[in-house]
Amino acid sequence: MSPSTPPSRTADTTAAATAGCPDDDTASVRPGAAARCRTLAAHAASAILDLPGSIGEEQVVPAARLVEPDGSVLLLLPPEIGAAVLTARDDIAAVLHLVDVAPVAVPHRVRAHCWIAGWLSVPVGADLGQAAARLAAVVPDPAMLAFGAGRSGAVVRLEPGEVLVDDLWGAEHVEPDEYAAAAPDPLAAHESELLQHLAGAHADELLRLCVRVGACGPDAQAVPVALDRDGIRLRCSTADATRDVRFEFRAPVAEPAALGEALRALVRGPEGPGGCARAAGEH
Repeated sequence: MSPSTPPSRTADTTAAATAGCPDDDTASVRPGAAARCRTLAAHAASAILDLPGSIGEEQVVPAARLVEPDGSVLLLLPPEIGAAVLTARDDIAAVLHLVDVAPVAVPHRVRAHCWIAGWLSVPVGADLGQAAARLAAVVPDPAMLAFGAGRSGAVVRLEPGEVLVDDLWGAEHVEPDEYAAAAPDPLAAHESELLQHLAGAHADELLRLCVRVGACGPDAQAVPVALDRDGIRLRCSTADATRDVRFEFRAPVAEPAALGEALRALVRGPEGPGGCARAAGEH
């Protein structure tokens, strides 16, 4: 499991710009790898299931997916794939490849790859009905639940055995039990609209943040590229270079309603207990 196009990220050796950060705490507050994987499993923009050739198509795009509390992933697949899994004499291994893309126009838009390798099974009995209902609840258009010519999809469960993430923070393996115990970021479900709003309505304030910490000059462009409970990453671009700066909130943001005050505190800067900024690197 490895990326064909790695996400553009920073080197660990990049010097940090710690404007506003506590003197005794120069380490960046970063989301854990397991939490990042759980977030990607639930919210990544695209997903492809790599299958062994023995059961038909080698790659399938699920019509829907839902991460269960234990980290397993419910997938809606073509009916022939479900039948092949149900009747297989041996365990069927598969890899779910998730790709996350920034929801705003920035250079190097791919933010993350995540691979969840494991074994497929088909829910039966009451488990099947409950799984199908949970999947249907997350699909806004019932037509998406069919695979051409009115064929109903098959509900298949992927039970993780190995997890790998390669994103803006780096490449890491995650143990299945750590992945199962982690929770997705609380802002992830609303990240796209939040970033799009910030890019469209608050570009000047974001640029001032970058200028204040010396990440770029006033003629640059600053675009929000990623957001999580602990901070926001801005991508500062000029004609010659692109540089990321992460602004960390003073306290974690538990829900979207609290994000506005956290961002206003960052804009206030040294005059208030706003947070701190760290250079994330150049592209």
